[in-house]
Amino acid sequence: MGTKSHHISATSTTLRSVLATLLALALALSVAAVPAATPQAFADNAPASPSASNAEETQQRVIKVGYVTRPGDFSRNESGQLEGYTYDYLMRIAQFTGWKYEFIEAEGETTDESALRLLEMLDNGEVDIEGNMTYSSALATMYEYPQNSYGTAHTALFVPETDAKVSTTNYVTRGKLSVAILASAKQRREELTYFCQKNNLELTTVECAAEQGLYDAVTSGKADAFLDIDVNVREGFVILESFVGRPYYFTAPKGQRAIIDEIDATIKHINESNPTLQNSLYNQYFNHSSSNYELTDDEKAFARQRDTLRVGILSEKAPVQSFDKTTGKPTGVTIGVLDFLSERTGLEFEVVKIERSDDLNAAIKAADVDLIGGIDTNQDAALKMGVSLSAPYMTASMQMVYNKFVNPDELDGKRLAIPWELEGGFLSSTRNIVVYDSLDECFKAVNSGEADYTYGTTFTTPYYTNVGGLTNILSLPASTKTTEVCLGIVHPVEPELLTILNKSIRGLSTEELDSIIYDNSLITQNEQINLFIRDHLLELAVGCIVVLTLIIALLALYLHQRVKAARSVREENRRFQKLYSLANEEFFEYNIKNDTLMISDPHTLIPSSEDLKEYALPADEGPYRLFRNAREFLERNLEPGVAEALTSPSMNSVDVAHADADGNAVWLRIISHFVVDDAGKPISVIGKITNIDDEMREKLDLSERAHHDGLTGLLNWKTFQERAGALMKEGNAGALLVFDTDDFKQVNDTYGHQSGDVALQSTADALRRTFRPQDLIGRLGGDEFAVCINGPIELSNLEERCAGIVKRGVEFRDQDGTMRTITISVGGVMFAGKTNSYQTWYRAADQALYRAKAGGKDRFVIEQRAADESDANGDGEQ
Repeated sequence: MGTKSHHISATSTTLRSVLATLLALALALSVAAVPAATPQAFADNAPASPSASNAEETQQRVIKVGYVTRPGDFSRNESGQLEGYTYDYLMRIAQFTGWKYEFIEAEGETTDESALRLLEMLDNGEVDIEGNMTYSSALATMYEYPQNSYGTAHTALFVPETDAKVSTTNYVTRGKLSVAILASAKQRREELTYFCQKNNLELTTVECAAEQGLYDAVTSGKADAFLDIDVNVREGFVILESFVGRPYYFTAPKGQRAIIDEIDATIKHINESNPTLQNSLYNQYFNHSSSNYELTDDEKAFARQRDTLRVGILSEKAPVQSFDKTTGKPTGVTIGVLDFLSERTGLEFEVVKIERSDDLNAAIKAADVDLIGGIDTNQDAALKMGVSLSAPYMTASMQMVYNKFVNPDELDGKRLAIPWELEGGFLSSTRNIVVYDSLDECFKAVNSGEADYTYGTTFTTPYYTNVGGLTNILSLPASTKTTEVCLGIVHPVEPELLTILNKSIRGLSTEELDSIIYDNSLITQNEQINLFIRDHLLELAVGCIVVLTLIIALLALYLHQRVKAARSVREENRRFQKLYSLANEEFFEYNIKNDTLMISDPHTLIPSSEDLKEYALPADEGPYRLFRNAREFLERNLEPGVAEALTSPSMNSVDVAHADADGNAVWLRIISHFVVDDAGKPISVIGKITNIDDEMREKLDLSERAHHDGLTGLLNWKTFQERAGALMKEGNAGALLVFDTDDFKQVNDTYGHQSGDVALQSTADALRRTFRPQDLIGRLGGDEFAVCINGPIELSNLEERCAGIVKRGVEFRDQDGTMRTITISVGGVMFAGKTNSYQTWYRAADQALYRAKAGGKDRFVIEQRAADESDANGDGEQ
C-alpha cells in the first residue's frame, strides 16, 4: 500500500499569543512561561506506570518523535512553538510516563515525500515513534501497533464554502450527486458508492489524477463535491457529509514493543478517566461542530488505604484560597473542593502554607507536600514547578488591575506588582517588578501608588476591592480567554491518585460546584464590619482617649463608609440583575417573613396574565417581578413539587415536569437553598430555575436505546432474556422460537459485511411482519434471533407462521443492488401454560433448532410440551 493512504492530515488551530501566556502565569502564580528547547508536558489521565522507586528514571527518558508538518496535527505557530492534535495528545501521555520528547521533522519538498522520509526514519531507528498511521495487516508485519487508537478520521464529501451547488439540507432530496474522486482512491470509492446507495442517490464520478483536479472540478461546476478525509484542511471548502471512520495509531519499529505497550496502557487510562478527550481535541484542532466518572473498586480501595495527602497553598488569592488572618485556618473554593473530594473518595487532606523562598522548587520540596492547590492549566508553568495538572474545577477571566492615575495603554517602564512565587520567572525578566508576599499586598500596593498595576481575576479583583476598601484602583479585562484552576500533583505522580482526582473533579456537578463557589465567595456584612473595625482599631482607640468630638467624627466617618458600602452593594446588585437577565436561567428569592416571591422571568412558570394582575406588585426597575401572598399563589397555580421547591425545599435540587402555557410538559430543574440568620433560623429561600427539557428527553431516549439492538432495532439479548423470562415464570408465554440464517458466513464472505448487515436487518423486518405486536422479538447475537409468544397460541397457527417465513426466506440487496435470498432454520418449543426458567426453555428450543439444521436446514421443528402430557413433536420443512 502507498504511504499517503496511511497518514492522516489535520487543520490548524488558534495561535497562542505572548499575552495569553503572560496572563495565564499571572493567575497560576508559577515561575516561568518560556518553553524549553525540548518540549515536555503532562496530561490529566494516568495509566499504569512504574513504581515510585524508578519513577525518576522514567521521567528522564527521552523519546524521539518523528513528524510531518500538517496544519492542525503537527505545526509551529507564529511564536515557533509546536501545536496540533497529535502534539497535544503526546503531551497528555507524557504527564504520566514522565517522558521527555525530541521532535524530529521529516524533510521533503512535498507532503508525500516527507511521509516517505518519515517511514525511512522509523525503519532506520532514527525516531522511536510516529503518529497518524492507519492499520493494515501488511504494515503490521513491519511496525508495532498498540491496541488502542488515539483518534479517528472519516471519509468526507467537501463542497465550496460559498456558492455550493448542494448543501446538507438538499443533497438527499436532489436524488443525484456528482463527485470528483482520485482515480487511485479505491477503498474510498467503495465507501462512497455504498453511502449513495444507502441514501438513494444517483452517483456520477469525475475522475481526477491529482488533488488539484479535485478542487478544479468542483469550482468549475463539473462536480458537486469532492471526496477526501475530514481531517485534511481544504481552504475555501467545508464538509458536506462524513462517513466510515478509520482509527489511527502511534507506531514504533518492529521489535520495539515495550514503548508501544506503555503508550497502549496510557491511552486506555485516558479513555477511562476522560472519554471525551479525543472528541474535544478533534473539535479544537479540526473545527467540527459529551461519561461515567464512578470510581472502580480498586480505586476506592486505593483511596481508603492512601496516607493523608499534604496540600500546599503556594499562592494566596481569596476567595479561591487563603488563610484566615485570625484563626490561621485555610479557606476558599479550593478548600471546598478538597472537602468534596474527601467525601466523594475517602481521601484525607492536610492543608499547609508554603513559605516564601528565593527558590520555588526548594520551597515546595521543603514543605513536603503531595499536591499544590489553585494553579492554572498552563503546561509550561506546571513543568517548571515539577507537577502534573488535574482536571480543572474553576474557570475565571483575567483582569488587569491598575492605579486610577495610571494610563493602562502606556505601561512601558511602569511598576508591576507580583507575588513572591513569580520572582525570577518570565515576568521578572521583562518587566519593572516589585515583589510582595501575597496577591492581597499587590492590590494594596497598587491602591497606594507603590506599584502601578498587577493582575487578578473576576473572582479575586472584586473580593480584594470590597474587603480592603480599595478606592484608587480600576480594572480592565486582560484577555478574551479564560483560565482554569486545578490541582498540581507533585512528581513522581501516582497514576491511581491522579485518575481518582480527575474522575471525581469531572464528576462534580454544576449544582455542587455552584454551591461550593457561592459558599466560599460570599462576603458577608459582618465580615465587612469586622474588617473595617480591625483596620481602624487604632483610630477608634485614639479617638476614645482624645476627645468626644473626635469620637463623633470617627463615628460619622464610619456611617459614611457604611453608606458608601451600601451604595456599592446596590450598584453591584444592579449589575448582577443585568447579568442574570442575559442568562438562560431564572433566579428567584422567596421571603419567608413577608411571604413575597421575587423572580427574574415569571412567564415560564406563571403564563396566566390574570393571575399576574391579582398577585403581582408594580414592576420595579430591572428584570425581576415581585409577587405577594406567594405561598397561596404558588400552591393555587403550580404543581405541588414546584411550589414546595420555591418556598420550603426539602432537597437542594429537584427535577420536575411543569405544564407550560400550551399544556405541554416541560422538565425544569429547581436549585434552592435556605438563607438563615445568626440564630440559624431560615429567613428566605434563594435559587435558580433551569429548563432541562432537552437533557431529560435525551436521557429517556438513551434509556430506550439501551434495551434495543443497534443494527436491527429489535430487543437486545439481555432485555429479551429478562422480559421473556418474566413471561415464562408467570406462565404467560405460549412458545419460544429460535431462528438462525443458513450459511450466513457465506453472505459475509461473498458479498461483504455491509451486505451481511442488510441481510440481518431484512431478517428482523421479516420477523416483525410474521408475528404480533405483543410478541417479544430479539436478536440474541450474530445471525441468531428469537421470538417469545406472549399468551397462548394454537400449534397450527404457530406452524403456519413458521412455515411462511421458511418458505419465503429473506430477501436482501447486496452492494451492487442485486436481490439475494437466504434461508431460515427454526427450532421451537410450546409451553401450553407450563412455567419454567428461561434457560430451560431456551435449551429445548435450541435442541429443536439443532434437529432442523441436522435435517437439511431451511425447515422448522417445533416441540410441544404440556404440564401433564408427555412430549410431542411437530416437524415441518419448506
